Amino acid sequence: MRPITQQILMLMLYALGIILLTWSMFIFFYQYIVAFGMGSEVLRAFVSPYILSALWISLTTAIATAFLSIMFGVPLAYLFAMKKFIGKSLLETLTIDAPQTFPPIAEGIILLLMLGPDSPFHIDISYTYFALILAKFFISAPFVIAFTARKFGEIQEAGLVVTAKTLGASEFQIFWTILVPLSFKDIVAGASLCWARAMGELGGSLLFAGVIPFKTEIIPTFIARNSSATASAIAATILVTTASIIALLSFKTISPGSKLWHAFFYKA
Repeated sequence: MRPITQQILMLMLYALGIILLTWSMFIFFYQYIVAFGMGSEVLRAFVSPYILSALWISLTTAIATAFLSIMFGVPLAYLFAMKKFIGKSLLETLTIDAPQTFPPIAEGIILLLMLGPDSPFHIDISYTYFALILAKFFISAPFVIAFTARKFGEIQEAGLVVTAKTLGASEFQIFWTILVPLSFKDIVAGASLCWARAMGELGGSLLFAGVIPFKTEIIPTFIARNSSATASAIAATILVTTASIIALLSFKTISPGSKLWHAFFYKA
């Protein structure tokens, strides 16, 4: 292949990448363009008690979801990474891959049937704050499990686990003093994506928790309910997308390996 042909092909590759980058950036920043054009109408919507309440419920349920995902997801990641058993591949698919591609609206109807007014277990938590957390947890926890299990597997392949065992370390000591510290960055990365996904969850929350202002209404359901009221919808959209971007960038900044992390924890 001639050099000039290779250069043309590379330029085409760069052009395709730049087109996607431009499109993604345009979608994100267009909300600010619309808000700027609407002026004071959007500014008034920012301080609406309905929006502020929805934002608070979104933030707190997303934080609770991330916390629960770490609490339950890290042990499950250890099981998947360190143990071999029949059916493990199927279970990994059902707990990691399937929830991320599962239609959220389908999750909502399942939860409603399982833990709603007609629950066969006689447990009705539908249309409650906890229902929001459960709906978010199902589709968000896989990020923590996947990131952590992958890192645990890499540590095991490096031979550190075998070395620790030969030195007399117990299984719990290996988990707590080797796997968790060395995987901390990946756990944080998984938790940050878990939190961001929980902030944007809509379908499951809509069906299982409902849209009750000041109780179960979150930013995504507020936007869906007020889609015809452009000022309120765009104000809520800006709040949730900006909060997610700031949070994700903050997680990257404070994660192990970053300059800020080393400056704070490893001062000379």
